[in-house]
This record gives sequence, structure tokens and C-alpha cells, in this order.
Amino acid sequence: MTYHERFNNTLAIWTAFGGRGNLILPIPTLKWEKRYYHHFGYPQTGSATRIDVFDNGNAQIAVYRAQNPRMSYFNHQTKQWTIADVPWWNHGIPEILWAGDGVFLARIVGLANIIASFDGITWHNAGFCRGAQNHMETGAYDITRNVGVVSWWWYKSPVYYSFDSLTERTEWTLTGSDGNSVPIFKYMTAHKGNFVGVVGGDKSIAVASSATPWAWTTTIPEDPLDHRYMYIRSVNNKLFVHRFRYHGSPGNFSVNLCVLNDSATQLIETNLSHYGDLADNRAPNPQNIVWMKDWGKYALFTQNMLYASADGIYWEGVEQPGFALTPHGNMFGGAIYVPGDGFYVKGNGFVYYAPY
Repeated sequence: MTYHERFNNTLAIWTAFGGRGNLILPIPTLKWEKRYYHHFGYPQTGSATRIDVFDNGNAQIAVYRAQNPRMSYFNHQTKQWTIADVPWWNHGIPEILWAGDGVFLARIVGLANIIASFDGITWHNAGFCRGAQNHMETGAYDITRNVGVVSWWWYKSPVYYSFDSLTERTEWTLTGSDGNSVPIFKYMTAHKGNFVGVVGGDKSIAVASSATPWAWTTTIPEDPLDHRYMYIRSVNNKLFVHRFRYHGSPGNFSVNLCVLNDSATQLIETNLSHYGDLADNRAPNPQNIVWMKDWGKYALFTQNMLYASADGIYWEGVEQPGFALTPHGNMFGGAIYVPGDGFYVKGNGFVYYAPY
């Protein structure tokens, strides 16, 4: 089913997908509390407070956005967040470019190196992207072909790739330096043998086979209605994207959670949408989707809500009292589930935690 502008209301979607009106499972009402850097084992560095959480499918980490020579991972034996010595972070602030398929890819702010880990404990110098010290924005890794890509948000130097070992320091190959043959990306993901990205300017989506990461094809071009895209993510074999459209005055955006087909050529609009400011936690954001293996469902977190879906298209939710960010404009920025422990959702200077 492709998107049509008139197919844009909850009743139409509810009818099209079977008219389901009962909760797909008992969605829990959770008890939320705030966790700060010291809960993850970090001593404070200057005035830095930001903690990001990531899950690569096998391991979970909490990253303190400060120059700090350590990394915190969830120890499944002790059920505790545990500091691992990571001397790389002595050189600068760590930023995670990709978490998925059992791989973490990171950069150090101000350096051109790619740092990689499989377990969040041992980190390897996986290579370097010549000339990309300050502009690497996003990346992805396909474990089936052992190939990674990172995008450099800068004119005429968009994508680096490598088929080499993530445990060896080799130079990643730059492609698209002519400024035309390869798009620049701010959001990327790996999905079923492809790399998929939102092209710079947020107006189109492009795909490359992970076998040929230098050859990109636009699959969803700019449309006359001026829809734009953000936060593209593959979660448990489903490809999600955040689509929005500006309506001519400040704070007037229509935002929809959409599902792409596997080739990223068609969109299905889900029943989750928001109208208002783009920076609003009521808008459904793919960054905040997790796959709940025990439920056999997707879970999605928004302001004061937890939603669940069996197919990623039809969602039902339960209110979560006390799970909100204020003032307006502070955004949830990523969610993970740690089996046997609970949910973690990035807040503003803290992480929301709910045991489950």
C-alpha cells in the first residue's frame, strides 16, 4: 500500500488494517524514575550531564558525553552498569555512529578514527577516515557482509566505507568526492543487505547495496507536497522513518510515523501522528522504538505514553504517568530495553528508567 494524502486519518487506517479496537496485549503502566551519570558509574566531568543509551542487539552501553577514559556497559551477570576502561576516550568526547547487528561504531570528536566494539567492553581502532576529523555524522554496519559506512556531513566528501576488519586500523575508502555521485546523509541505517539513508536536506531517501556501498540510488525522490524525513531506523527487520511536513507558520507541522518496504521504495503511514511543533515528544520518533522479544511486539515511547504494535503499522498505547520532559523542546533521544532489568529512555541530562 502506498501513501495517499487522503489516506490520512486514524479511522481510515484503523479500517484498512482490520478494524482492531482491543489492546493487542496488556501494555504495562510502568514506574519511571530518573537516572543520572553517577547511576552508570561515571564521575562528573565539568558541567557535562548528557547520557546516551545504545543497544547493538547483544550488548547495551551508556555513553557519557564528556571526555572520560571509560565506558559503561550493562553486566548481565551482576545486573549492574559497569565501567570498562577505554583509553580511547582520553583523546576526546565519544559519539556513537551506529548500534546494531552486534556492532557499535563510534568516533572521537576532533579525530578521524573509527572505534568499534562488539560487547561494549573492548574497543578497537577500526580505521580512519582521512580528512573527516569534525564532520562524521552517522554510520551503519552490515554484519552479513562485514562492511561499514559512515557519512561526512560536508560538501564533496560524503561517504566512507570499509570491508576490512573492525579490529585493525586501516584507511576507509572515500567515495563521492566529486560532490554529485553519492548523496550526503545525516541519518543512515542497515536493512536486509542494504544501507538506507535520508539525503541531506531531508527531502529524499536513497539506498545502496552493502555489497556496493559506493553506488547509491534515490528510491523516494522529493515530492510536490514537500514531505521531509528524519530518524530512519531498521528495528527487527522493519524499516521505520519519521516523516513531516511544514504548514507555513511556526509550530505547524504534521508528523507521521511511517514504515518503508524492504527496498525503501514505498511508504505506509501508521496510525501514529502529531500536529504541532516538530520538537515535541508527542511526535512518534523511530529513535524511541524497541523490539520486545518477550512480547513479540514493537514498543514506542512518546510523552507520557507507551505504545505497542505487532506489525509496526497499527499501534495502541497506555498512559505512563510521570514520563515526560519539560520544558517544551527537550526531546527523548533513544530508547533501549535490557532483558531482566528494564527500559531506559534518554532524557535531558538524565535517563528515564523503568524496571520491567
